[in-house]
Amino acid sequence: MSPTTPALDTTVIQATRATALRRALRYEWRHVSALRSTWILLGAVAALSLVAGLTSPIGLDPGTAPSSWSMTTAFQMDAISMQIPLSALLLLPLATGPVATEFSRGTARTTWLTLASRRTAFAAKITLGGALGALSALGGTVLVASSATIALAVSGKAQPNWAQTLPGLLGYTIFMTCWPVIAASVVALVRSRVSAALLLVLWPLLGERIAGVLLRLAPGLEALAGRLPFGAGRAAMAARVDTLPEADRALVEAFVGSDLSTGTGTAVFIGFTTVMAALGAWSYVKRDAR
Repeated sequence: MSPTTPALDTTVIQATRATALRRALRYEWRHVSALRSTWILLGAVAALSLVAGLTSPIGLDPGTAPSSWSMTTAFQMDAISMQIPLSALLLLPLATGPVATEFSRGTARTTWLTLASRRTAFAAKITLGGALGALSALGGTVLVASSATIALAVSGKAQPNWAQTLPGLLGYTIFMTCWPVIAASVVALVRSRVSAALLLVLWPLLGERIAGVLLRLAPGLEALAGRLPFGAGRAAMAARVDTLPEADRALVEAFVGSDLSTGTGTAVFIGFTTVMAALGAWSYVKRDAR
């Protein structure tokens, strides 16, 4: 046997896997793009982004500019005050649909036979979901920024410091990329679209707050209260909160509910997403369709 054979075999295997993933992505995209609800939800995100930008001059005196934090909040669709971005809630059906529909309609086995690998099928679902989440975040931001720029210029207001919004945009894009991965993984674990939706909505809004209170009451676990996953995700999006006045900063920090820095919060949230993806893949691959 030639000494280069193992390397060639590895290259062939990698090429085969890449081809299988591309095929799976095309398969998933055909299904997702054929749904009218996909375009309705993405259109809703686009419309809300335009409204957020066009209303940015409201309440400003002539010649003044909106703060970088207010524009970051517009990009993120009130992610901090609502605990998760409104765009994430709008994309929840799109994020959970590819997995939930298979099991509710009994088409999971057809997908597995078509793609020849459950692992590849799940990888395609979370990859496509993450890509759509990231594109919706970036596309919405472009619409907010462009409409705000025009509205501010027409109304005689100054332009904000757009450079200061970039850290918040990065955190928001990371959150929206991870969100569909988490949603698909939760559906794969619980096998119920309704239960998954309730968990994904109620845990960030109420569950983590209750868990934080209980952890603070448990000796030795107080530090974990400020390091829960969605609190970390909000910390990732709360970049440049230090530019706010002290009273406003304290309010925002209370909404965030985490004492993590932006970088640490980003790392924790990505780590949580990775763990959830691994658990979701295990459930999707190992458990038979019902």
